[in-house]
Amino acid sequence: MQKMISQQGQRYQFDVLVIGSGIAGLSYILELVKLHPEVRIALLSKGPLNQSNSYYAQGGIAAAMPDDVSQHISDTMAAGDGLCNLQAVTAILEQGSASIDYLSEQGVFFDRDENNTLLRGIEAGHAIRRIYRVGDQTGAAIINALLLQVKQLPQVTLFECHSAINLITQIESHQPAQFPEVIGAYVLGEQLGLIHTFLANAVILATGGAGKVYRYTSNPNVATGDGVAMAYRAGARVGGLEFYQFHPTLFYHPKINNFLISEALRGEGAYLRSPETGERFMKKYAPQKMELATRDVVARAIFTEIEQSHYDYVYLDIRHLDKTFLQNRFPMIYRTLLEVGLDISCDMIPVVPAAHYMGGGVLTDVSGKTDLTRLFVIGETAFTGFHGANRLASNSLLEGTVMGRRAAESSLAIIKAPLTLQRSISDWDSTSVVDLRRASQLSVHWRGLRGEMSSYAGIVRTEAGLRDQLKLVLTRRDMIEEYYWKYVVTRDLIELRNIILIAELIVRSALNRCESRGGHYREDFKNKLTHAQESIVRANEFSRMGMP
Repeated sequence: MQKMISQQGQRYQFDVLVIGSGIAGLSYILELVKLHPEVRIALLSKGPLNQSNSYYAQGGIAAAMPDDVSQHISDTMAAGDGLCNLQAVTAILEQGSASIDYLSEQGVFFDRDENNTLLRGIEAGHAIRRIYRVGDQTGAAIINALLLQVKQLPQVTLFECHSAINLITQIESHQPAQFPEVIGAYVLGEQLGLIHTFLANAVILATGGAGKVYRYTSNPNVATGDGVAMAYRAGARVGGLEFYQFHPTLFYHPKINNFLISEALRGEGAYLRSPETGERFMKKYAPQKMELATRDVVARAIFTEIEQSHYDYVYLDIRHLDKTFLQNRFPMIYRTLLEVGLDISCDMIPVVPAAHYMGGGVLTDVSGKTDLTRLFVIGETAFTGFHGANRLASNSLLEGTVMGRRAAESSLAIIKAPLTLQRSISDWDSTSVVDLRRASQLSVHWRGLRGEMSSYAGIVRTEAGLRDQLKLVLTRRDMIEEYYWKYVVTRDLIELRNIILIAELIVRSALNRCESRGGHYREDFKNKLTHAQESIVRANEFSRMGMP
């Protein structure tokens, strides 16, 4: 059965439109309200406000004390494998101590010892203990504290279960045509299925990553690359998208999806073992650092072990540590696994690598400025060069905090400047066809795409596999674009359209980088090039380069 539907909704006008409710977006709002108490802000989240990558960050937030900043910079640069932007690294890491103070002021109670001294952990790639935590639910504690503050602000209007579709742009009369101005977004309200027009003096993209492009991911279901996709379609440059970081240890279980086993377990001494022999296999891949090698090395080692065995997982073993310590140090992990019959004090944990962090994104400076006027991008959605080719563990929460607060200051002038419309902005006006059978058939693309990306464009890549994947992606993309323009727009369709674009950008970027570096490993180009080069492209840049 088919029927005609109009999805036109309401028109809203705000000073600022913030899309995304993770640590970057919330930090931005809290700082902006301090700087500009009269500001009017719309905060959009696709699901509940606490559904973000930030919320599920277990390990902690990396932050150096003043006497440790230079070492933290060195560790970050080493993990980034030659592609970190030193200016961005320095600007963000110098704010480590201040960021811990700031979050504490917002109501985050970091773990302390019996002397009331803040506790610090260590994770892979860090030379010393500098990871501040709240048990094994650091992200949840931070987001809950920040949300509590934001919800009390009269300047902020909350729009939960609202999915941004596309950015609204115009060409400024004094600007060259290739640099549009972003003046808002079309947004789907899920409850009624209406598409609203949001106009604003500034648009802030803080939409997180795109882990749902892969079969296994630690990310929640909202992580579909929306911000990068929207900015790219609007004309912004993107970069570094071949460097998707895979977390080595996602819990492997038929009924529990997306449950991360924190890297902090390995920081506290957990071993990786072969399920076939019981041996610690990291000595073959990183004999000096063993389980504390950087994430790209450990994830690739686990992938290789799985590929060469009859098992779909490896074991993480922390049985040699005291049970009481494990219960106190990892309460959420201990409790969750116990609910499915696994006691980590006496049972080993089956784990697999999973897509965890998008190393690339929309090209910005450390204050979130993009190529497009009035558009700011912060947190995981941004590409500053901070992470280079591989993110150092627990640097991301710090990045989100610092970028959010800096972007608030950086965007202040443009928020106060009046928005002049160069043309009449139309509300969403479509009469679409609802075709339920077609919709259910297209939902199959999710499963197919994620499996293909894991096989051809995951931890280990080759030119032949990437080219096969590109053909599959382009075929799916054409089908999905046709559906988008012809039928009713739903959240599933918005996400699928975005994730297929992200998949295309990842594959094209991986094809274009003929070397192995950081999180990007080409089996047919195992060595690094002598001179590291950034991979930054504009919309349609690949076609201009003659790539398929």
